[in-house]
Amino acid sequence: MNSDLTHSEFESVCTVIAALTGLHFPQDRWPMLGRNLVSAARDFGYSDSSSFLDWLLANELNKSQVDILVSHLTISETYFWREPQVFNALTGIILPELIESKRNGDKTIRIWSAGCSTGEEPYSLAIALHRTIPDISEWTISILASDINRVALEKAASAVYTPWSFRNCPPWLIQNYFNRLDGSRYELVPEIKEMVTFIKLNLTQINHLAPQRELNDVDILFCRNVLMYFTSDWLEKIVGDFYKCLAPKGWFVVSSCELSSQVFPQFTSVNFPGAVIYSKSDTNCYQSTEFQSFDSPEVVPDFIGKLQEEAAFVSNPFIPKDTAPAVGMVIHDRPVEIVVIPEEGMTSNRQKIADLADNGYLIDALILCDESIAKDKLDSGLYFIRSSILVELEKISEAILALKQAIYLDPGFIMGHFNLGNLLIGQGKTKMAIRYLQNALDLLNACNDDYIAPESEGLASVYLKEIVQANLKSERKK
Repeated sequence: MNSDLTHSEFESVCTVIAALTGLHFPQDRWPMLGRNLVSAARDFGYSDSSSFLDWLLANELNKSQVDILVSHLTISETYFWREPQVFNALTGIILPELIESKRNGDKTIRIWSAGCSTGEEPYSLAIALHRTIPDISEWTISILASDINRVALEKAASAVYTPWSFRNCPPWLIQNYFNRLDGSRYELVPEIKEMVTFIKLNLTQINHLAPQRELNDVDILFCRNVLMYFTSDWLEKIVGDFYKCLAPKGWFVVSSCELSSQVFPQFTSVNFPGAVIYSKSDTNCYQSTEFQSFDSPEVVPDFIGKLQEEAAFVSNPFIPKDTAPAVGMVIHDRPVEIVVIPEEGMTSNRQKIADLADNGYLIDALILCDESIAKDKLDSGLYFIRSSILVELEKISEAILALKQAIYLDPGFIMGHFNLGNLLIGQGKTKMAIRYLQNALDLLNACNDDYIAPESEGLASVYLKEIVQANLKSERKK
């Protein structure tokens, strides 16, 4: 089965999809749409996409059929603690101030994860609250998670995940908040699972179908990698609806590649170390030098100190900060599994660096990475790894330099150009970001669709290309 649709067929099917769902697929995303339609055709019992398209254009779909179609149109690609700098800002600054402002009044916190996909984001938010509020049982917590994709919501409600959902997340998260099932599946602990309510909701219908009580005076609203699916008219309306739903001093979080003063003119952008988050009120802005720069020297030392503290023992919100858990200590009636880095069986220093970083030992990983670079100054991959560690340490300027060194050694390093472009977006350097993203796109265009670029975490070239194109499109609108 293939997706070789004509230009007019793509236009027709896009019109139908927009009418049914409000989702928009511009021409640069037609290749992805074509593949998704091939997948949908199978679920509808068609062996070829042409017959499926004829049926789709000629018939009125019922609610169940729309749900099936939608499940193939949106990308359910997410993982826990995604963009950790955002969660650092949330748990270190935003939530503590929000909690303090409400402690002597209405102890209610409302959070909305719009476009929650398979649930990793809203559950991460629940975990963030659980770690930040010591007396959480005395608070009324409302975390609403919505998505248009019913299949994704069903998986989210089950709260069972595989290791792929934990890539790049801190090791304490899976240790402290999940029970291991058979094989490689992990189930979220009930007290976190019960904090989140899932609903099916199309963002074009917020005013008509949304539960208004939960969406009034929202304190924090996450909507990441979702708005790209809508036309400019729908985008303007949805962002306006979000603004109305937020509390007077509410916070609005989009992904780093979606930041745009043109798309979100109502909001005030606030710089945190390594992240930009929108505020509904300009009185929320932090004007001190402490938060002016992503890699401010006033911020980094304290942050590194916290990392070193957490590297010494497994962090847990139920244990006093000055107490290290002993092996075998029981939390939630289950043993704490202390992470031990094996001394034998490593095939290379690169593997050791990766294991140290993955388990939260960022300082040790950086030291070993620098030692490895000293022995092999021409290994572009080591500079790339060094950059990734520096990003986690909030040292963005140094991370950018490391990526430039990697690209100098290997001008065809696709992920080097891609990551550098995204870091420059975060610093507001649009022209430079576009240049490096375009370099990545040019390199990807020369690859087969199934090519796996080094350091891309297994993401096929065709999907990586779509991400780069979306980022470029967003930046060129600025």
